Amino acid sequence: MSGCKKVDRLTILTSKDFAPELSAVLDTPHLLEIIPEQDDARTARMLLETDVLVWPEFRPEWRGTQENRRLRLVHSSGAGVDGIDRASLPPGCRVCNVYGHERALAEMAFMHMLALQKSLFRLDSALRRGDWTTDMRYLPELRNRNLLILGLGHVGSELVRWGQFMGMNVTALTRSPSKERAEKAGLRTIGSLSELGSHLRSADFVVVAIPASNETVDMIGEKEFRQMKPSAFLINVGRALVVNEQALYEALRTRRIAGAGLDVWYQYPEGSSDLRLPSRFPIQELDNVIMTPHKPTKETMAYRWGKIAENIGRFARGEPLENVVYTA
Repeated sequence: MSGCKKVDRLTILTSKDFAPELSAVLDTPHLLEIIPEQDDARTARMLLETDVLVWPEFRPEWRGTQENRRLRLVHSSGAGVDGIDRASLPPGCRVCNVYGHERALAEMAFMHMLALQKSLFRLDSALRRGDWTTDMRYLPELRNRNLLILGLGHVGSELVRWGQFMGMNVTALTRSPSKERAEKAGLRTIGSLSELGSHLRSADFVVVAIPASNETVDMIGEKEFRQMKPSAFLINVGRALVVNEQALYEALRTRRIAGAGLDVWYQYPEGSSDLRLPSRFPIQELDNVIMTPHKPTKETMAYRWGKIAENIGRFARGEPLENVVYTA
């Protein structure tokens, strides 16, 4: 049983940046509307006349009235659904996500790891001054380094493969470890997130690849940074809130750890013209951090728009949906 009612034409609400790419792959009769920037009241009114929202957020301010039963599908443009306030959705509304980002995030994580391990930016800066005599006589390799991956979903599993290819000693922790999951990932064993402390002490790189949830928010804090080696690096391509913001800043400022590569953040701009620093703390002033703004790749988004369009087609035809995370 699909739980969907067939419809002739859908009203779809998405952002102005997403609209051209989504419209290009939709073969379902539709009317595409644009989310107004920084106008929650107007967005709430538009949602009363919307069938499908394609956006990784649903704010409490968008709730509207309990009589609104038209919105039946909220489709995240990515894997994360933590920006969708479940309690504010109309009853029966389904929430779906989409993947296809594992290769891109593995590339990003290893770009950060290699740049940090080899002091890439310091070497580049020195050579631009004609200085060949930096304090690194020999450059280190990733081979035989200990890689600790937090999370074994799409991204974590890809990171395992990359780490093994690079000759690293790979350990993965997940919320639901099992022998079957270890075998599928190509590992002898995998551990539980509750074992984090015992694994941090030997890790050269800790890569966060898990979503933010009640279980994982602030999972890495002051205590965990004290357990890490002073030579260790933290890489976060999952969610910023898994790492306590103040503890991260202090660990980097005091060189409690060697450095960090950060692709996810604590505060984001509200609109395309909004300039905003990504943290409440001056992380941007530290020289042992690489900062990137969590940009998807062209290949990732082409795959995602295709999958989202297919799911919207299933919704229009009253067929079962793929990647349903939950139903409100």
